[in-house]
Amino acid sequence: MKKVITSAVVLMMLGTVVSCKKDANTQSSVSTDTLATVLPKDSTVAPKTDSVKAVASTVATLEIITKNDEKYPHDIKLFEDKSFAERVKKLVGKEYDVMLKNFNVEGPIVSDNGIYKLHGCKQHDCPGYATYIYYDSKNDNLNVSIDKDGKITDFAEKGKITVSEALKTK
Repeated sequence: MKKVITSAVVLMMLGTVVSCKKDANTQSSVSTDTLATVLPKDSTVAPKTDSVKAVASTVATLEIITKNDEKYPHDIKLFEDKSFAERVKKLVGKEYDVMLKNFNVEGPIVSDNGIYKLHGCKQHDCPGYATYIYYDSKNDNLNVSIDKDGKITDFAEKGKITVSEALKTK
């Protein structure tokens, strides 16, 4: 009998996690509260948290950018947001520390049709070292472009984001 109850609880949790993943892909904003699984006090089964953390991380990155349109990255402490910083670090690798050090002079977060742009450059040498970060909220795709004295290096998570002329000029 105990095996049957334990199996039922495991299946219920798995269904909840799969359901949450599907909801996260179809909605633009999911509360992390909907991702919690409540187990009976006497349950010996540990909740599976890997999938839940991945979905919550994606949502957090989406929100730190999309909910702060027209705000400056420094004002919202963008690079202190763990999920955002981890994705950028993973994307640019060894360039991260230099990029962060030279992200002094900033423009506000701007957007056009679900694509967001962040810009920062080196103080007193803005054209010499500039970073552009693009986020496609519809496809959860992050791109970083680093311009060092005219030599541009592009980094893309899921392919290059097509940026409109309107967003380029903002």
